[in-house]
Amino acid sequence: MRFTFLLMAIAGLGVVPYGIYQILFPGTPGNVVMLNVRQRLTDSESFDEAQQQVAGGKPAKLLLHAQTGTLVVQEPNAIRRVLLRLVNAEKGPLPLLVAGVVFALLMFKILGDIKPGAPFTAANVQRLRWLAVLLLGCEAYQRVASWGMQNYLSHLAAPYTDQLLPNADFGTSLISSGLTAAILVVLASGYQRGVELTEEAELTV
Repeated sequence: MRFTFLLMAIAGLGVVPYGIYQILFPGTPGNVVMLNVRQRLTDSESFDEAQQQVAGGKPAKLLLHAQTGTLVVQEPNAIRRVLLRLVNAEKGPLPLLVAGVVFALLMFKILGDIKPGAPFTAANVQRLRWLAVLLLGCEAYQRVASWGMQNYLSHLAAPYTDQLLPNADFGTSLISSGLTAAILVVLASGYQRGVELTEEAELTV
């Protein structure tokens, strides 16, 4: 299990430099930026209509609520171009790729420090806390990036872009991320207590 996380980290370290290169030296001409977007379908059938059709004997009914695509725009501002490419990178948002590498390395170190007879270490307490901070940082990034992309799309001069939504990776739930971070903090506190008890036992002996 431990070396699975090591392999994940190595794979991520191979992808991150490629992502950085694509952001700094994209294959697009001039100031062109490509954005991952989706558009709601206003003429799709309602749930009631689909339910009636299936109840009437139709085997199944697929309802399409949105269509995805790539919006190609010109962005004259160099800093804004880099930020847009960070969020819309081909291999996934670069900040989340970096976070994945950090997560895998932390898990590799945590599992490596768990030894028979000595499961609690001060280093693992700190690593669990860093995992909680990493998770909340990813959630904060996704909320800010989603808001920024939506704001950018709504202010483009091109027609219909105000009806588009970002289609980058912003899918996690704030509640689930918060609960997971809270669990990690509790685990870190339990580990801290385990370290203290181990030290007290050593002093007693």
